[in-house]
Amino acid sequence: MVQFVLLASYAMYWILLLAFLFPWHPHATAQFLEPDCGYMSLEALQNEEHQAHISESPWMAYLHKSGDIVCGGTLINHRFVLTAAHCIREDENLTVRLGEFNSLTSIDCNGSDCLPPSEDFEIDLAFRHGGYSRTNKIHDIGLLRLAKSVEYKVHIKPICLITNTTLQPKIERLHRLVATGWGRSPSETANHILKSIRVIRVNWNVCSDTYWVDRRRDQICVSHESGVSCSGDSGGPMGHAIRLNGRVVFVQVGIVSYGNAECLSPSVFTNVMEHIDWIMAALSTSHHSRQKIKVK
Repeated sequence: MVQFVLLASYAMYWILLLAFLFPWHPHATAQFLEPDCGYMSLEALQNEEHQAHISESPWMAYLHKSGDIVCGGTLINHRFVLTAAHCIREDENLTVRLGEFNSLTSIDCNGSDCLPPSEDFEIDLAFRHGGYSRTNKIHDIGLLRLAKSVEYKVHIKPICLITNTTLQPKIERLHRLVATGWGRSPSETANHILKSIRVIRVNWNVCSDTYWVDRRRDQICVSHESGVSCSGDSGGPMGHAIRLNGRVVFVQVGIVSYGNAECLSPSVFTNVMEHIDWIMAALSTSHHSRQKIKVK
């Protein structure tokens, strides 16, 4: 009983904080790429563990080759998955799996609570940011268009992307964030279960001193005492919950870009808000493209 009270208090703390930072507005849905996005259950709000709840992140995309993970990503609407540019290669035929939690099981369950099976989607078009550089990893962002439209279900739903850039100063004030992925920890050789970790946005000097890179607005430096990104996390999301229309939704703030070989802090994430215009432009031109991989 005490544990429940503590968890409930934690969830209420976040709801009150979010109500202050993001007060409800009658036209709030126009601020998101997809109106029905980022739904968070009470279990997700209360989760303090490293392992995610089976229904906590229905927007997660598992990018794989023959079942082996290559990168993560996020479903942003019925046809597109957001990921990192370095996950998109001409010589790799990736498949997008949605509704995944444990890659070793065909159906994911928590006790008697089971989800429908995950679903695989072929990719018919990929966008990689034209300014992306594998040397300094700037503009590490890409989009994957699925060959068929996704039907939203209990375990497959889009994450929220804020399209109203006037909200960026409020997003920049969010320092405690959550990153999610199938990446292994420093002590693991592999990981098959989706994990979430609470991270902290830190001054860019922390990443600059570690990786000898210049400060850029399109990147975010984050830290965590037990490490952050690792093999398998690339392309996955970092975000925060906000209050909208009386409910709490999850908004993507960053994309896992790179860290060190030992999976230790700090890690660098691509800043999503700094690339929202690029995302919107890519979505609007996708109908006219016949190239398999398009650099834009």
